[in-house]
Amino acid sequence: MVRLSTEHHMFIQTMAARRIVTSKEARELFTKCTEAAARRYDVDKELRDQVTFMNTSLSKLFLEIRVGLCEVTGKEFYCFVNTQEDENSKLCTNYTALDFAFFRRIIEQMVVSADGSLKSTDCLTLCNNLAEGKKMTYQHAKDLLRGWVSERWLIEDRKNNSFQLGPRVTIELSQYIQSVYHDHVTNCQLCKTLCVYGSRCDSCNCKFHGHCKQRLFNNSGSLNVRCPSCKTQWDIK
Repeated sequence: MVRLSTEHHMFIQTMAARRIVTSKEARELFTKCTEAAARRYDVDKELRDQVTFMNTSLSKLFLEIRVGLCEVTGKEFYCFVNTQEDENSKLCTNYTALDFAFFRRIIEQMVVSADGSLKSTDCLTLCNNLAEGKKMTYQHAKDLLRGWVSERWLIEDRKNNSFQLGPRVTIELSQYIQSVYHDHVTNCQLCKTLCVYGSRCDSCNCKFHGHCKQRLFNNSGSLNVRCPSCKTQWDIK
């Protein structure tokens, strides 16, 4: 039987409250927990193993601390996840059915778009026709968008006046998106995870995360970089 120690309970409780943190924040958090419990770990090397250990107990409650990347920035996050498939249960209970309908429409439009992003004005327009013809006010829609950015469900690109899916969506809802929108989504050909926001090879149309493609160029040590699918040479952009 798995027996969690004090530092594990402290880390889980904090993750449950904060829901999502960067990998740097996760390391700092676990360090503070171990210091408070008078335990010593090499956090940089052992955090992943300790999270796996904690997940053994959390899985019985349909919970998990999941590690994943933001597909826009490539930044790593630790996310406290409800492993049930229903997206309503994952978005928390602070939102109404109409709010959920708005959120689903945003996801849908991003998934079917060419580059996985949606202009701010287009997001707001979606609130005019939701479930059963219902509408919400623009102000409420703006408040929701602002809140979802704060909670990292969405990312706001102010320079291009657009939104992309945030790390919580790609970490928590990737299975849901692949199940519901399987005709429109694909995996990144490099990291093999869900790719909504990315670019396509001009020759074979395979899709890649921008950060994955950039890492391929950085690691190649050469200008001769080819598509891993069709082997067409890529130009540095």
